[in-house]
Amino acid sequence: MPTIETTTDLDLELAQKVKKLLDMFRPIFQSEGGDAQLLSLKDGVATISMGGGCDGCGGSLSAMEGGVIRTLMEKVDGLKDVVIAS
Repeated sequence: MPTIETTTDLDLELAQKVKKLLDMFRPIFQSEGGDAQLLSLKDGVATISMGGGCDGCGGSLSAMEGGVIRTLMEKVDGLKDVVIAS
């Protein structure tokens, strides 16, 4: 399991919550040959990468913006933003 980069204990706590929610979405992305991974959570901002079949796919970005990002922002109290790594 890769280490998630954080700067504070609060970021570490938020990262654990974000990762748990991403794990719920992972089967959907994997069924399309892709994946989503939390890279870092610093100062309340989560950075997520899309990989595999999802990398560069307009559908995956749309799904992230339309569903995953909204869910993370609604469900993880204290999360300030979600950024898709390019």
